[in-house]
Amino acid sequence: MHKLYSCLLGGALLLSLTACPGGEPFEQIPVPMYKPLLMPRTQLEQAVAVLPPQEMHNTGKIYLRDPYILINERYEGVHIINNQNPASPQPVAFLRIPGNVDVAMKGNMLYADSGSDLLTFDVSNMQAARLLNRVRDAVPELPMPEAGNVPTEYQPENRPADAVVVGWQKL
Repeated sequence: MHKLYSCLLGGALLLSLTACPGGEPFEQIPVPMYKPLLMPRTQLEQAVAVLPPQEMHNTGKIYLRDPYILINERYEGVHIINNQNPASPQPVAFLRIPGNVDVAMKGNMLYADSGSDLLTFDVSNMQAARLLNRVRDAVPELPMPEAGNVPTEYQPENRPADAVVVGWQKL
C-alpha cells in the first residue's frame, strides 16, 4: 500500500510540474541554425602548410611537448610556440590545417584531423613540420559546435560531391 501511495503522489507531483500557471505555454528557446563551411577536397589537400606565426583568436586544445606548446586554432591549424623560457614564450610557426580541431603526438609524430581526414606529420624539426601521410575519411565529419539545426540546403545530400566540412558558421 505504501508503494502505491508513493507512486500516486509522485505521479501527481509530475503532472503538477508540467502544468503551466494560468494555462500560458512555456517560452520556447530557439534552436540555433548552422551552415557548414565547405572546401573542395583538392583545395583542402593543397592547403596544408607551415607558415610564419599567426595571431590567436579562436583557440582550442593545448598540447605540450617540451619545450614546445602546440595550440589548436579551431578549424584552421596549430600554433607552435617555443616555451623554453616560460616567462617569454616565442611563437615559432603556424601549421595550417583546414578543418583541424584535435591533435595527438607520439614521439616525433603529430596526428591531426583535417575535416574528415587524418594527417600524420614528422615534427622532429618543429619549425619545418612535414606532412607524411593523409588518410581520407578516417574520422567522422566535423560536428557542429553545439546542438543546432542545419538548413535543408546545407544537408549532406545537397552539398557538392567533393566538398569537405572544415568548420561551422552560426546563421
